[in-house]
Amino acid sequence: MSNVQRISARTLDAVDELTAFALATLLPQVSSRGGPLTLSRIESVLSSPSTRIIVADLDGRIVGMALLCICTTFAEQFGLVEEVAVDESARGQHVGVELMVTLLEIAEQLGLDFVELTSRPAREAANGLYRSLGFELRQTNVYRHRLLSVPTRR
Repeated sequence: MSNVQRISARTLDAVDELTAFALATLLPQVSSRGGPLTLSRIESVLSSPSTRIIVADLDGRIVGMALLCICTTFAEQFGLVEEVAVDESARGQHVGVELMVTLLEIAEQLGLDFVELTSRPAREAANGLYRSLGFELRQTNVYRHRLLSVPTRR
C-alpha cells in the first residue's frame, strides 16, 4: 500500500457547506482582517467575473486556497494574488507549489500581462516559494487608505 499523498489544485466553480467550512478555516491562517468567512461571502466572490478562487486538495481535502483578482487598466491587464493560505497540517508537502503553479497557469490562459503579490517579510517560507517560482522582488512602496476618514478638499 502506498503512502503517497495526492495533491491537486483547481479553480473553484461552486461552493457548498463543506467547502465553505474549509475556506473559513484557512482564511484566519493568513488574514486577521474581516469577520468570519460565510457561505454567502464566498458565493459573492465566486460570482465576480474579476476573481478566481483556486483551491488545493490533498487526498480529497481542501488544504490550500488563493484568490486571483483580475485588474484591467488602460495600459494592461494583470493579476493580483490575495489570501494565499496552506493549512498548517499540510505545510511542507508542496501544496503551495501546486496552488501557485495552477494560479499562474490560469493567469496565462486569461492572457494576463503579469501577476503581482505582496507578502510580509516574516513569511520566509512563502517568500522563498514565490522567488523559486519566478516572482521578482520589486522596490516599491505599498500604501493603504482605510477609508475611515476621507480627507476634505482644500
